[in-house]
Amino acid sequence: MSPRTEKQFEEIRRVNEKIIVEAALLLFSEEGYANASMQQIAKLAKVSKGNLYNYFESKEILLENVLQYGINQFSELYTDNQIEIQSEEDFEQFVRANFEILKDNKQFWKLYYSLLTQTKVQHLFQKIFSPFLEQYMKVFQTYFYKKGDENPAATAMLLGSIIDGVSLGFIVMEEIYPLEDVLKKIIEKFK
Repeated sequence: MSPRTEKQFEEIRRVNEKIIVEAALLLFSEEGYANASMQQIAKLAKVSKGNLYNYFESKEILLENVLQYGINQFSELYTDNQIEIQSEEDFEQFVRANFEILKDNKQFWKLYYSLLTQTKVQHLFQKIFSPFLEQYMKVFQTYFYKKGDENPAATAMLLGSIIDGVSLGFIVMEEIYPLEDVLKKIIEKFK
């Protein structure tokens, strides 16, 4: 058997990093960031604690990677499609796509909402989420501007706040939350 190539080592590292990030996401969302230990994460990821530190120097760096991993999944909606809302149908599809991503990534959004107001991680939120949120709000602002809204920035902010509230409600109440009915109301109100 020949020695592994650099490319093979890179692939092994990438796979292991993903396993560790997914284990951390699960533990951070279920146990809380402060309560989850690197030992627990290593155990769930099936790596030694020492090896875990070869991948991530600290729990905060691991959390940063978890947040980036989650936001990358959501931001694909924008970068893959170069989203620009041209019509009411586009608006409806865009809002619905947001909630499909939420449903597909409940663990991440559960973690997101649990960390949102924790001052110890605010710098990570600024670093990771600010550029994304600016782009996200700009999509809605542009749409409302084209519709002749008097204050498209405020309307976009209102919609964003409503989407956040609905998302949090859905994460907390899950299957008993009347998501489809609420989505219809949002779409009716803003399109």
